[in-house]
This record gives sequence, C-alpha cells and structure tokens, in this order.
Amino acid sequence: MSCHIPTTFNHVSQVGNTLLNSELESNLKSYFDWGMLGIGGWFNVTIPTSGAWGGTFDQLRLVDDPSYTLGQVWESARKDWVWETGVAYTGGSTIDISGVYVNSTLQTTGDATYGHHYNYPLGRVVFDTAISTTSNVQLEYSYRNVQSYIADQAPWWDELQYNSMRVDDSTFSEVSSGNWGILANHRVQMPAVVIEAVPRRTYQPYELGNTSNFVKQDVLFHIVAESRWWRNQLVDIISIQKDNTLMLYDSDKLADAGAFPLDYRGMVVDASNNYSGIVNTPSYQYTSARITDMAVTEMESYNSRLYEGTVRATFEVIFS
Repeated sequence: MSCHIPTTFNHVSQVGNTLLNSELESNLKSYFDWGMLGIGGWFNVTIPTSGAWGGTFDQLRLVDDPSYTLGQVWESARKDWVWETGVAYTGGSTIDISGVYVNSTLQTTGDATYGHHYNYPLGRVVFDTAISTTSNVQLEYSYRNVQSYIADQAPWWDELQYNSMRVDDSTFSEVSSGNWGILANHRVQMPAVVIEAVPRRTYQPYELGNTSNFVKQDVLFHIVAESRWWRNQLVDIISIQKDNTLMLYDSDKLADAGAFPLDYRGMVVDASNNYSGIVNTPSYQYTSARITDMAVTEMESYNSRLYEGTVRATFEVIFS
C-alpha cells in the first residue's frame, strides 16, 4: 500500500501571490476609509473656505518635488481627498472635483494649456507642464477627516505633521521649508490610524479530510491624534466593530482585471468601483473574516499635542 507524499506547498500557487497578512491590511484600510465616509467622516472645501485662524483651504501651495519641474505640482493643506462615489450618508455628499481654478479660471484635465491630473492620496494637482510659480491655484474638493495607513507602506514614524489645519501658518506658502516642507508622502496628518498585521496567529482544524483551518490573526490599529477627543473617538469606533464579519477582496484578482479604482498616479480610474462595489462582486471575493475579539491595549497622552491609542483585533478566516 502506498500513500501520497506531499512535495509542494499547500494553499500557495505562486511566490508572488498576495497572502493573508497583506490581504487583511489592504482590505482593512479600504474598509476603514469607506466606513468613515458612511458616518460623515469628511470635510467639503469650496471657494472660499476659510481656516479657523485665517487662511483658506481652497488655496493650493506650490510644491518643489524633485520628480517634477517647479510649477507642476500644487497641493492642499490636507491630503487624502475623497474620490469615491455612492457614499451612503444622509447628512450630505462629497464634492466631485470638476477642475482646478488657475487665476480664477476653471481648467479641466484635458485643457491644452493647463492639462493636469489629480493625486487623490497625496492631495495634489499635477500639471502636464509647469505653470507660472506665481499663479493663484484653487480647488474645490473633499478631504477625509481621518487618514489611514498600512504600516509597511507608509513610513508614518518619519514625520507626524502637527497643525495641518492651520492654513494661516506663514510657512504654508513657502516652498521647501516650514511645516509643509517635507513631501506629502512622508507626512502623516493627524488624526490617523495605522493598520499593522502582527506576528500572532493560531490555527485550528476546520474539517476532516483536508488541510482547511480556522486561522486567527491579530491586527493592531495604532491611533495618533492631536486631541484627546479624536483619540477616544477612534478607539471607540474601531473597538465596537467586534463580531462584525467582513468580506475580503482578492487583490490579485483586482489586478488581473485592471479593476483598482486608482492608477499609479493616484488618479481615479473608476470612482464607482468603491469598496462596497468591489466586495459585492463575486469574482473579486477572497474570503470572509469575522472579528472575534477586540481589546484596547494602550491609551497614552504623551503631551498636550499628542494622544495615542492601540486597539488589538483578532480576525478569524477559514483558510482552505
């Protein structure tokens, strides 16, 4: 009598496949961003929108980015613009960007002189060719109140930006210096949530006759805020999701179908292809994940300007 001797890995067909930890992190960022929109977690900027202490949020600042010619890149005080459509919130709606105002004239993306694209995650307008650095550039848009990051994709420990709401700050209009001198991809604006799958996982057999398992994986939600209220609010919003069940999408299937909603530039490809639309499309589904446990493991107030909290969540998936 002979028996089958396994010589290959189970559950993995290609070394480049996106597996559980990465899928959990990317899905949780999408879920959090979408969930926050559903409870009104954004702010609309119209022309003009004044800051509480002066300045205006509709005014964009010139950015000296070494990847572009000076005059191409202009950014808002707050990054992470809302690109999704179909948000189910009865208290208002987000702004669909229709164009950028250059010296008070609306210019669309395909304009012969002022052609441009938007980088929604970084909160930027990038012109195809540089415009005058003395131009008056304004935009109507919506930004997320809370920014979210995946731990290994955003060096959030590099620079926490304080006072990102202070558009009256004299350094806002300065190039390559001041509070906004560091490029947007190296700045974390608070309040923020950083999502990190951590090395704590257990397995339990699912059924007889195969190698299926219940997999329990822990994920940390690191919260940083400039106020105690925002820290406490985010700790509560996240921790009360215990016993919720999420449908995870398969990142590889999305990539194969060319269905990611943003392109490599951060520009919208299909605004209707939001989190809800993706996870409700059977061909993109990966597996379900139930939140079996939540624990608030840390709440610290390091000083009057920095409040931190950590929520540990345990997710259970069936890995077959």
